[in-house]
Amino acid sequence: MNNNQSTNLPIKLSDGTTLDPFIEQLLFDRGISGRDTIHKFLEPKLHDLPSPFLMKDMEPAVKIVEKALKKGRKILIWGDYDVDGTTGTALLIKFFKSIGCEASYYIPNRLTEGYGLQEKGLKQITTSENNKGKVLITVDNGISAHGAVKQATKLGYQTIITDHHTPPPVRVPADAILNPKQKDCPFPDKNLAGVGVSFYFAMGVRNHLVKTGFFKDKSEIPNLKNLLDLVGVGTVADMVPLQGINRTLVKAGMEILALQTNYGLTALCNQTNLDCRMIRSEDISFQIAPKINAAGRLGQAEKAMHLFLSESKKEAIGIANELIKNNNKRKNINISDMLKAKDEVDGIANKTTNSTVVAGEYHVGVAGIVASNLVEKYKKPSVVLCDMGDGILKGSARSIPGVDLYRALEDCQEVLIGFGGHKMAGGMSLYADKLSVFRGLFDKAISKQTNGQPMESLEKIDASIDINKLFKRVLLKQLHLLEPFGEGNPQPIFRDTSAKILELSPIGKDKKHLRLDFDNGKAKIKGIAFGLGRLEKKCRSNTNREILYTPSINFFKGRRSWQARVVDITFNNI
Repeated sequence: MNNNQSTNLPIKLSDGTTLDPFIEQLLFDRGISGRDTIHKFLEPKLHDLPSPFLMKDMEPAVKIVEKALKKGRKILIWGDYDVDGTTGTALLIKFFKSIGCEASYYIPNRLTEGYGLQEKGLKQITTSENNKGKVLITVDNGISAHGAVKQATKLGYQTIITDHHTPPPVRVPADAILNPKQKDCPFPDKNLAGVGVSFYFAMGVRNHLVKTGFFKDKSEIPNLKNLLDLVGVGTVADMVPLQGINRTLVKAGMEILALQTNYGLTALCNQTNLDCRMIRSEDISFQIAPKINAAGRLGQAEKAMHLFLSESKKEAIGIANELIKNNNKRKNINISDMLKAKDEVDGIANKTTNSTVVAGEYHVGVAGIVASNLVEKYKKPSVVLCDMGDGILKGSARSIPGVDLYRALEDCQEVLIGFGGHKMAGGMSLYADKLSVFRGLFDKAISKQTNGQPMESLEKIDASIDINKLFKRVLLKQLHLLEPFGEGNPQPIFRDTSAKILELSPIGKDKKHLRLDFDNGKAKIKGIAFGLGRLEKKCRSNTNREILYTPSINFFKGRRSWQARVVDITFNNI
């Protein structure tokens, strides 16, 4: 055992069990050591969260809301159409309702209006009545919307921007801006998702109203913990680092999700055959988030809002089923566009580039997913640009760990009409006749960050341990404490060189996946290998193999069980 075991005293968890040395070593290898640090990582507490008033402009923002509440002025929340934006918008709608304010919201149509706060949309939804003092709050957008914020002021709004994207050099003329990425913002964590900023805003308003005697009785003070299921889903979906504050919020959010108090999220989990009582980050990333996102991708983000705000179990089930149908439509569009993108990339003569950029008649609603698919296939930052007509291309980009996408787009801004985003994801628009120049600038920007080195992404092995040794109740339960997994805290990958496969069979459409049974003495350990159906014959004929796997949860007919999700199988020919 390494020097993290400087004392032989066992580490006790809150349930009375002792932390297994294997888990302790796993944490040490990730830079997490020492009794206090381990406790804070495995069992973070909400009371350790920093004050919302450390965020720049929180004081003026909450005072604007307080004045609006006291004078009965209207509050409009302008959200974004992705999971982060819709969960953040729903959170604020629910919060304001809990303090007696019926705020309204607006989510722009992704296909016809595009991203963020816009002048045209504001004019259309603002009535001719006197709007002086009316409050406009953005969620997950607005940090670069100079023209729209000026228009909002002309229309009589006081504007509060809540966002987490990288701010431009010149501050937008809003009355208050809540964004920890502002250069002079003292808030200690710069990596909150948009929904995280919304939660902190709600926390700031609640705390201020308590302090100023707004509530007549303690029973009127809302319990913000009840909104953390939305924070958990939105934060995981937005691919921000799951460390520090984000980890605390998401972990608590999973606990609230288990209570099944949000009819919409509960229905979506149930209709997707997920167990709300033990949701994992991969369930959110690969099952829940795509179905929520599908609404916005097809220009129907209001369906996601209706899901989150549903007050009827029956209604929630109906909306969940609609989202699932939308996601199936989105999948078909995505498959078609990915095939086109692959053909375009494979047709490029010079493939020794540092990035992948495709442009053409792609569906703007799935451009981000296709970009993610290209990253997965080619291991390079990727951009998918859609022909919007009138000589304009609009698209989405996705990055790889270690490459700051926003910085790369900054290096290309001379040919861009506009851009925004963060390290791992972004969006941009440009004139079609600038495409060739953009390709060159973007590739050069990526090369500058990677020093021109190839970006092969190999699975990092956390430890070598046989499947039948890891699949013990206590070990799996303690391993689950490492959740949520994501950027900054990746899903652990283990190696087994001696696993005995009792049965295997190809499953799924086109037999692309494998169902496996591993020998565990008296019982079997179930396994699933997504996308590895092609290895069926080798698995049957070659026992000299190495299996890379991670534990996951299978939920079937109301029963929950652990299974080994196999991420790769390699063979050593003798």
